[in-house]
This record gives sequence, C-alpha cells and structure tokens, in this order.
Amino acid sequence: MTEDKGGPAQHDHHEAVATLLRSVPVRLVEVSRGGIRFECASRVEAGTSGQIAVGLRGLMCVDDVRIARCQQRAGAGPTYNVGAELLRTRPLNRRSVRLAVRSIIGESGPADDQHRDRSAPPEGAPGTESAEGG
Repeated sequence: MTEDKGGPAQHDHHEAVATLLRSVPVRLVEVSRGGIRFECASRVEAGTSGQIAVGLRGLMCVDDVRIARCQQRAGAGPTYNVGAELLRTRPLNRRSVRLAVRSIIGESGPADDQHRDRSAPPEGAPGTESAEGG
C-alpha cells in the first residue's frame, strides 16, 4: 500500500491488500505421512491450498495442505470426501501434523505388518516369488 501526500491511501496493484480465509469444520477419516482424507459439509475445489489444524495427543498441530480431490458422497446429502496432500512448506516441529503422524505411525509399526498373516512368510522372502515375477 502506498500513501499519497496527505491524501487517502492508494493500493499498489502488485501488493496484496487482503487474504480470504475460510474455516471448514472437518471429520478426519484417514491420516498418512503424505496426506489426509476427511469429510466436510461444503465443497472444496481441487488445487485449493490451506492449513489443517488437528488436535493430536493434547497438542494443536498445524500444517499446510493442498486439496487433491473432492467428491460428493452419494446418498449422504451435502457430505464431501476430500483428499489433501500434506505440503512440506515448513520445517518439522512439535506442532507439525507431519511430525505427529510420523511418531504415531512409528510407534505402531507399518500398517502392513499389523494386518499381515503372521503364518505366511514375509513378502520377498526366498520361495515367495509370484508367478508373474518369476
């Protein structure tokens, strides 16, 4: 913003005058190291960037996100399924969603190990080659 001598302030066309913020309450459905999936009652256009604030373990964690997809849930009225990428625009810190997710996933181990049939040999072990791979 620039000022004219003694006159009203004039706006420079190259300067941001304001930022539009919109708060959208969401219900988290899934969180991973690279992204989140949530439901909300309003459409959020793919490509929209914003911030997600999530209470995890008593701490409010915030990270930047970019909406990858938004689809209305069939038969659910005005409910949208939204997928968002967790952006790496800031360094990890104790209030980062990315760091909180990493610590939670790290504690429980990889999801595949939790659901794998323990009686079967691990994938890639000798003698477990698929018919396709040879």
